[in-house]
Amino acid sequence: MKLADLQNEDFLQRPEGNKRTTDDGTYDGITSHAEFQEWSCNFSKDGSRVVLCVRIEVEDSEGEPVDLYIAPNYSWSKKGKMVKLLEDLDMLPAPGQGIKLADFVGIPVQVTVENVEKDDETYSNITRIKRTGPKKESSGTKSEKRVAKKRPIPKRTNGKATEALFSNSQEDEYEEVDSIEDMD
Repeated sequence: MKLADLQNEDFLQRPEGNKRTTDDGTYDGITSHAEFQEWSCNFSKDGSRVVLCVRIEVEDSEGEPVDLYIAPNYSWSKKGKMVKLLEDLDMLPAPGQGIKLADFVGIPVQVTVENVEKDDETYSNITRIKRTGPKKESSGTKSEKRVAKKRPIPKRTNGKATEALFSNSQEDEYEEVDSIEDMD
C-alpha cells in the first residue's frame, strides 16, 4: 500500500491477515514477496539500514496460514546474511550479474523456526531456510556476457574417405586444405 492510496480515505480498517507467529519447528512454505525496506539502526551514522525483506507463507499445525519474514541487511559481503540467504535459495548471482525481486516469489522452501520473546512480544524467527524445489527460469535481464554456441563441425568429403572430426583418440585430428575456399 502506498500513501497515495490512502489520501482519499477517511476510514482506517486493520486487515485480518495471516498470523505472524507459529510454534518452534520445521515448516514447508513458499516465498510470496520481497522488497527493500529501511529500518532504524543504532549502529549507523544516519540511524538507518536497508534490509532485503522476504515473506514466506507457511501453515501452522492447525492448517492456518502464517506469514514469516527473513530480513538480512543489504550487503554483498561474502560472510553477510544476505549472501547466505541467496546461496540457500540457490539465487546468488555471479559477479557483475543481478536478480529481480520478482524472482523471489514462488520459491518452495523449508524453514526452521525458533520463537523468542522481546518486550513482552513473541517473534517467530527463521533460523534456517533452504530451497526445496527446482530453480525456476529467471525473469531478470540476460547477462551481457555471452557464451558461444557449440555447433558440430561438419564432416568433409573431398573424394577421400570421410574422417570424423570428433573421436575418442587423445591426439588432435586435423584436415589439410589447399585453399581457404575448401573450408566451408
